[in-house]
Amino acid sequence: MNLYVIRHGESQHNVDRTVMAHTHDSQHSLTELGFKQAAITAEFMKPLLNEKTVLYSSPYLRTKQTAAAIRALLPEQVPFFENPLIREWELGNLYDFNNRTPEAKKEYKAAGQFYFRFQNGESLADVYLRATMFMNTVVDRLKQQERYENIVVVTHAAFMHMLLAFLMNMPVEDLLDFKPIENAAVLKINEVEGDYQYEKIFVPVVE
Repeated sequence: MNLYVIRHGESQHNVDRTVMAHTHDSQHSLTELGFKQAAITAEFMKPLLNEKTVLYSSPYLRTKQTAAAIRALLPEQVPFFENPLIREWELGNLYDFNNRTPEAKKEYKAAGQFYFRFQNGESLADVYLRATMFMNTVVDRLKQQERYENIVVVTHAAFMHMLLAFLMNMPVEDLLDFKPIENAAVLKINEVEGDYQYEKIFVPVVE
């Protein structure tokens, strides 16, 4: 069974982080470039998939928009589900990058990026747990059922990082060295002799 994990296309806060101070992260739309990236990635995915495919998306607007581009090119019988386990790392209900308190900065420095929990939000450790839950409760169940040949997951960069960290058994001290995952990029994850392997198989280029 093939597992494809895809990041959403470029979104509003990717080009203007100030929108996070007044619009909840779940409501950030793709940009014009983001829609183009999603369409290009959908065309790339089309020949890799068939009717024995299941599509999952984070419930956030930008991921649903990206998933919609992929879904439009799939057979009609392919099921589509939203799953909040694969949502973005929550930094709080509203987060202002330009208004971080001295107390929060002190706590962040003491805890470190992996363990620091944002007010009304999550730590990366929390996202790691969600990634674990998604694999154990969704992906593993689908593998046991043997109903599908392909699972497509449209999600976010932080979730993708933590999913790989879980699957590859990475130590915590190595979790801060991830290179950014490009918008609408596709990772393919396979299990080989009991161990997981992954490769980045596509990054859209808009000309």
